[in-house]
Amino acid sequence: MIQIMNLFSMVIGLIPFNRQQLDTNVVLDYAMMVVVPVLYLVCYLGINFMHAFGLIFLDSCNSVCRLSSNLFMHLGAFLYLTVTMMSIYRRKQFFIEFEARLNEIDEVIVKCRRVAELDKIRVTAVKHSVTYHFTWLFLFCVFAFALYYDIKELYMTFGTYAIIPFMVSSFPYMAGSIIQGEFIYHVSVISERFEQINTLFEKINKEARHRHGPITVFDIESEGKKQDERKNTNQTLESKTTIGNEQKLANEMKRQKAAMGQQGQGQQKNDDDDMDTSNDEDEDDFDYDNGSVTENTGITSEANLPDLFKLHDKILSLSVLTNGEFGPQCVPYMAACFVISIFGIFLETKVNFIVSGKSRLLDYVTYLYVIWSFTSMVVAYIVLRLCCNANNHSKQSAMIVHEIMQKKPAFMLSNDLFYNKMKSFTLQFLHWEGYFQFNGIGLFALDYTFIFSTVSAATSYLIVLLQFDMSAILRNEGLMN
Repeated sequence: MIQIMNLFSMVIGLIPFNRQQLDTNVVLDYAMMVVVPVLYLVCYLGINFMHAFGLIFLDSCNSVCRLSSNLFMHLGAFLYLTVTMMSIYRRKQFFIEFEARLNEIDEVIVKCRRVAELDKIRVTAVKHSVTYHFTWLFLFCVFAFALYYDIKELYMTFGTYAIIPFMVSSFPYMAGSIIQGEFIYHVSVISERFEQINTLFEKINKEARHRHGPITVFDIESEGKKQDERKNTNQTLESKTTIGNEQKLANEMKRQKAAMGQQGQGQQKNDDDDMDTSNDEDEDDFDYDNGSVTENTGITSEANLPDLFKLHDKILSLSVLTNGEFGPQCVPYMAACFVISIFGIFLETKVNFIVSGKSRLLDYVTYLYVIWSFTSMVVAYIVLRLCCNANNHSKQSAMIVHEIMQKKPAFMLSNDLFYNKMKSFTLQFLHWEGYFQFNGIGLFALDYTFIFSTVSAATSYLIVLLQFDMSAILRNEGLMN
């Protein structure tokens, strides 16, 4: 789908050929980006100054049809010309820089996956959800139906010259939607890279959950046996060296006992108790140098943390670059979507609902509004959804790092470098969150809050528009009795 969209964008002159190569023929690369806008201007100026091949100059087009056609045509001119000028200004520099930065990010991600041993996991093809396929299929069907309906009606009216009114009716909205499709593609690539580094962060988090610091464990029973064996060995050696003096020591002990008397016996008893206590303490004395150490020596991926922090900053910088290129093009597209949606609802409720089938051209213009308003709203929703997903994935990285810090893993406690880097990362992300968000040159944020503000503004305008009484105008045009 992406390849088809890129090819179609090149054919209608929205992006240059060989956009990722510098050493190519400039004339060939930018030929369509000049030819197609010139063709559009010829058709637009020809209809407005030569008064030919336009719906507004047909006798069967009443005042409501002319008003609707003029608004649709001039709003499309505003959309297409602004989008085209920004596309020509962007040229190849953005695509080359985007791919270069993306390749650098992918190289570091591959290295981090190798360290985390994620590359050993069998890589399977990404299975997109049913919602993903249904969304793109639905959008493709809506585009195909809009183009088919417009071309069929124009061919029935102008014959072989239908290409001229088509260039000023549906073509600008189709071009604007395709540019938003390019924006959708680049944001989805950024969101995917955030997901990949979140996977690496999550692996570190799981290791921190199961991995603890080195603990010294002593086997009391075995150490006690070692002490007993050591004492027995020493006693054997001492007995061998003093066996010759055993009789002398025995006679001396008898003489001392006879001299000390009854008092000596009590003191001797206390000394014996002290000796027993000291022996008990000696038995409790273990050799700490020979203590066995039990530690999880499995390979961990906390060494990726410095690289992951740098990757996060690089992806955020890539987001800033992408928003700087496509954000200005969102402004005219969202504005056109807002206007044609409001006017389409007005025409459908106040005109077509009352006089449907009375004028073929009026029905055609009304349905054209409804079709393209619905199509542009679907495209705008996909843009907002993907921008929100990218922002949420970037926030998820900081949340995972903060969760790792709360668990206080062994690698963080044993090395202040990891703790300082994680603390700096979470603090820096707070500044990033306040500094950057996908937006339309600062006029509005590209998130779900934009839907609420747009619906609120549209409701206010519709309350005013729906109060107009169109019956007198329709009666004057012969559409009502």
